[in-house]
Amino acid sequence: MKLNIGCGGRKVEGFMGVDAVKRPAAEIIAPAHDIPLPDGSVDEIMAIHVWEHFYLWECDVVIAEWKRLLKPGGILALEMPDVKKCCRNLLKGIMVGGKDPDQLSYWGLYGDPRSKDQFMSHRWGWTMGTMREFLHKHEFQFINEEQTQWHPAGRENRDFRVTARKSTR
Repeated sequence: MKLNIGCGGRKVEGFMGVDAVKRPAAEIIAPAHDIPLPDGSVDEIMAIHVWEHFYLWECDVVIAEWKRLLKPGGILALEMPDVKKCCRNLLKGIMVGGKDPDQLSYWGLYGDPRSKDQFMSHRWGWTMGTMREFLHKHEFQFINEEQTQWHPAGRENRDFRVTARKSTR
């Protein structure tokens, strides 16, 4: 089983959609910290532009839940804005491919205001370094930065992707 947590309207082949509220792609409606599935039942968890929506103090509880769900050696894949890149973009007024510079700065920091959706607000900022440290603290292994696969506007200039594996110990 593979989960797309915080799926929103994004149905991904081979993944079961999970979201905190009823959304078009959600097959399971549950908060990220309390997903009603058995321990060790999930091969992969993907969370695209979700992690930044948690307050820092919630992150230990959320990652513990995801670790509970993952099988030993299971894959965790996260994509999110890099807070340092967003700040650099803000200071430089960077515009890429005709995109509004706010999309590469303010949106990464605070979320996309167009939806007027409280669930779309960002609550904490991460970098690859802070995420690597966080995942290491929670005993994930093989923590790697990879090319982002979502949000083309931010791919090179705003976001980062991290993959890791649940420890087999």
